[in-house]
Amino acid sequence: MKKKILLIEDDRITRENTAEILEFANYDIIQASDGKEGVKLARTEKPDVIVCDVVLPKLDGFGVFQVLSNDLGFEQIPFIFLSCKNNHEDIRKGMELGADDYITKPFDESELLRAITTRIKKSEKNKLENEQSNEDVIYENMTDLIQSFHDRDVHHFSKNDVIYCEGNYSSFLYLIKSGSVKTYKNTEEGKELITGFYYPQQFLGYISLFGGIPHTENAMAMEDLKIIKIEKTEIFGLLKTHPHLTLSILSFLANKFKDSKDRMLQMAYDSVRGRLAKTLLVLTSNSPNHSINISRSDLANLAGIAKETLIRTLSDFKESNWIEIDKNHIKILNSKALASIN
Repeated sequence: MKKKILLIEDDRITRENTAEILEFANYDIIQASDGKEGVKLARTEKPDVIVCDVVLPKLDGFGVFQVLSNDLGFEQIPFIFLSCKNNHEDIRKGMELGADDYITKPFDESELLRAITTRIKKSEKNKLENEQSNEDVIYENMTDLIQSFHDRDVHHFSKNDVIYCEGNYSSFLYLIKSGSVKTYKNTEEGKELITGFYYPQQFLGYISLFGGIPHTENAMAMEDLKIIKIEKTEIFGLLKTHPHLTLSILSFLANKFKDSKDRMLQMAYDSVRGRLAKTLLVLTSNSPNHSINISRSDLANLAGIAKETLIRTLSDFKESNWIEIDKNHIKILNSKALASIN
């Protein structure tokens, strides 16, 4: 894809000649004849580079730079001043404003092309580093947020204790310190439909809390459980005083919804074996020893298959040495083999 360059130059001959040079170098050129037009085109066209004369009608080059400096994302667009002025004061002023380069006229074609190529490469490198840095910040923020709660008082639940019920509003965000939780819904026929499993370092109740709606499911302890409750007012206070955490939480929620969508697609299109294999991999993904304690009924409900079919398929997996089974305890032995089943 061609890089887009905005050329702001009031002299028609200079503008057209320069545009021709840049077009020959395979750039897509947008032209403006004065500063105000240049600002307008910069905002609407979002160029990859701006090459701007200093002496312009209506708004000079320095003014163009200062106006655009207030625009979100402008700092990522390389800005090169182009002028016949070559005294040190003008060059210093341009660079002090934060411009990326300053080329004096007359200039060699290679000088301009070299400056543009260099600035584009540097800009792309900075964007990549910023993206990687943002991903690291998101992870560190969520980790720091979780760790900051770990010295709190814990609430103890025994196996089969209910943590919250469908239809109730949430006053807390729940963080699992140890143990595991299943969430489920009850159908009109009284059948239990498993909606998810949660493990240490994971949050519960966030949909109700952030959505301001009643819980859409029930939550029950699958074993002896320790949970940390964080009050709603504290969570919203943290987001207000530390707005960067909002991005972390949005990323966290987006991944959760993506997992749910992937699971629905899996249930719609995968074979019974594929469905069960992927369900086992998801359930054990957060377990340090790739194992889980779960009843056959719960596993069948979660995978969306009949209990009898589940038992036969588990036996097949066991005979293939892909899993190990001891009553309700299932351990993954060959995750690659399970992942390859469609």
